Amino acid sequence: MTPILTYDVVVSGAGLTGLAAAHTFAKHGYQTLVVDRDQSPDTKGRLGADLRTVALSPVASDQLQDLGVEMPSRTGYIDVMHIWESDGSANIKMTADEVHEPHLAIVHENEAITTALKTRQHDGLEMNLNARVTAVAENSRELHIDDIGTVQTGFLVVAEGSNSSTRQLLGTALDIDQNLQEHAIATLVKTDRPHQDSAWQVFGPTPLALLPIAQPDCLSLIWSLPNDVAAETMELSDPEFIVRLNHACEQVAGEVKEVDRRMSFPLRQRLVSDFNPLPWVLIIGDAAHTIHPLAGQGINLGLEDVRAVDKVLDNRPSRLCKPNLWRTFNAKRKFRAASMVHLMSFFSSIYALRSPYMRLLRNTGVKWVNANDGLKRQLIREAMGLGPIASVS
Repeated sequence: MTPILTYDVVVSGAGLTGLAAAHTFAKHGYQTLVVDRDQSPDTKGRLGADLRTVALSPVASDQLQDLGVEMPSRTGYIDVMHIWESDGSANIKMTADEVHEPHLAIVHENEAITTALKTRQHDGLEMNLNARVTAVAENSRELHIDDIGTVQTGFLVVAEGSNSSTRQLLGTALDIDQNLQEHAIATLVKTDRPHQDSAWQVFGPTPLALLPIAQPDCLSLIWSLPNDVAAETMELSDPEFIVRLNHACEQVAGEVKEVDRRMSFPLRQRLVSDFNPLPWVLIIGDAAHTIHPLAGQGINLGLEDVRAVDKVLDNRPSRLCKPNLWRTFNAKRKFRAASMVHLMSFFSSIYALRSPYMRLLRNTGVKWVNANDGLKRQLIREAMGLGPIASVS
């Protein structure tokens, strides 16, 4: 009879949030196993970089470095953020200098940063990236993991992403499950002038973001479009796509001259009913909350979850599955995630309204925010993960 393997913690999901959580538990001395079935597509683009990027807040970047992760050297930096309404007369410019910080965010290629986490060695941490949880026995705290067999664990962390199969195995409900009827198109573009570490969030009928990467004349594009428009846009030739994109973004970052191959994925907003549905189970990251990518805050919200886990572990709990241990965590993280979901819904809907009266109202509000230095500084700090709201955990 094959012996049952035993671990203090099993983390299901080897994305950025899951790996950061696994290193955090291992740092505190827990024997930790990470499982995932790595079926991610090849996302290397023709322009020489990963089509998928993550914009980490300075706090999140420091968090990973504190875990001993060797951060990739090829990075982009956001020192200036322009929030731009197409056909509008008022826009917001936010700079790192305004809050006396070197950068607003650090942009990494997704594959590079996850590889750095996978290669970081930690005592008591094991990884199996050819396995997934296929069954959960709630009473015995046993998991069936293909490629391994039966595993007994004191604690299970679910960090698999928005369509988490383990969350579904647990039967955990969703308080919010909103199909946005949109797809995001992700690619890289090359422009006729250097980006100078500036990012652009452009609001038209639908939003698009342009983030600076390591190459001085290349930006990462995330463009949200209604399903039918996105499908038609994906079918365009590269020259046709470039014409449409230059029109949509009004060439705010320079004229787009080249485009990489394109990826597309559906957009939903989700919020789990309970981050801690059983005393021995925690759901974090996109498995717990999925938000619109227009502000690029999804991964930072997941790493906030991990920092909140770290605070609980700092108190050296006698048992990770101790009743009520994670209830305060659940309440605070659910409030924070719900706030972000509703904020993204507000921005998306308010900028979709194209009437002249609404545009006048938006422009008046944007001008007021841009002129209010104190408020603008506070908004910048919150977006960077340095403000009191972002720090609540």
